[in-house]
Amino acid sequence: MLRIFLLLLLSATSVRADTLDNFVTSRLRDAVFVYDQALRNVETGQYLDSIRLDDRAGSRTSSIAATGMGLISLAIGDALGIIPDAETKAEVTLTHLLGVDQNTGFHVERSASGWYRHWFNINTGTAPKGNKDKFSTIDTAILGAGAEILASYFRDKAAKSNTPIPRAAQLAQELVMSINWTTAIRDPKRGSIHLVFFGTDERPTKKTATIPFDEYALLPCMAAGYEAANGREGVATKAWRKHFDMVDDLPMSDYDDLTLLGKPTGNVPSHFTHQFAFYLCGAYARDPAFLEELRELREADRRWFVKDGAQPGLWGLGAGSEVVFDENGEVLKYRYGVSRLGKNPNGTASPAIMAGFLPVDFADGKLETLNELKALWDNGSCRYQHQGLGFLWRCSPKDTSLRVRRLEAIDFSTWMLGLATAHPEIGLAFFQRHAL
Repeated sequence: MLRIFLLLLLSATSVRADTLDNFVTSRLRDAVFVYDQALRNVETGQYLDSIRLDDRAGSRTSSIAATGMGLISLAIGDALGIIPDAETKAEVTLTHLLGVDQNTGFHVERSASGWYRHWFNINTGTAPKGNKDKFSTIDTAILGAGAEILASYFRDKAAKSNTPIPRAAQLAQELVMSINWTTAIRDPKRGSIHLVFFGTDERPTKKTATIPFDEYALLPCMAAGYEAANGREGVATKAWRKHFDMVDDLPMSDYDDLTLLGKPTGNVPSHFTHQFAFYLCGAYARDPAFLEELRELREADRRWFVKDGAQPGLWGLGAGSEVVFDENGEVLKYRYGVSRLGKNPNGTASPAIMAGFLPVDFADGKLETLNELKALWDNGSCRYQHQGLGFLWRCSPKDTSLRVRRLEAIDFSTWMLGLATAHPEIGLAFFQRHAL
């Protein structure tokens, strides 16, 4: 009798595991295809900043950060065997960014140190009005991190198969090394970083800078790697070691009985900032201390939504499109919003942020967040369909049947990155190995 009970228990566990694996596989596949089919421009290989989820036409604006995530999606798609021409597609993207391909008339202007603008026309590369002077360090860093992950992945693949390193990997590495990352460090003593430069001659501003901690930690991470690749330790390496390398020494804030990674002011930034740093900087992805900070952030995120009266299993403090309500609870408008602890006026929940915490699930072996996401999918909360692709995206706990009208590529990325760590053929090791 005991043997039969154990067999039944093992069978039930297997079914649950298979169900979750199927959920991860299906949703990761569709997430990769959102980048490949809905966001990617076939001719130039660039990726849209956002897409409309309703029937209205979207813009033709590309985001350099979205293209960085697009390169990661190609590496993941190749690893899953669902984008067989990933190398060719990456070549198209990179030759256009490096100015090698002149056949389409696409051209992006870069600053003296190689920085890119955040936004440009996806067909021509021209900057939109109001953005012509600004060159963005963090958006270029997300592009560079994506290129590094793609280059490392294809180099590894070539080594395992004893084949030549593909041109896509060579171009990706060329892009990473074409940027003087060290110039992003404003003051190595304070750990301050330039957010933007103005003009191709890179004029700094007096006020536009940041200090630890937020997603800009990716810049000293990239810069220290750049200096190491060039065989020298400069101001970036010193800034990294002094202000960013030791997670336990970064600014922390108290929230209930939790200690949260945040700013010296005591504010805890929106949680995509921590997730970008974790997935895109290999030093953080490999650091158990950073994973512990993600664990505490996840708990704080959940608690905030419970205190706000949200249904259990729906949370996520991030950024992207949201529904705005008036004082009577009626829909007032739709807009882009950034939420964080203590600042989420419309109570918007983000399953993409929930997914970004999945590495904690697998470190703990409890799969709490993954089960929450599966439950949301099954009951239709925050569930979207676009061009035949299914995914969870931002919604309001006040009415989970309401749908936002836009999907922002960079904010959607943590849905893909998190699911990748949950997939048995990808896993957290993918980022630990391939991120700089």
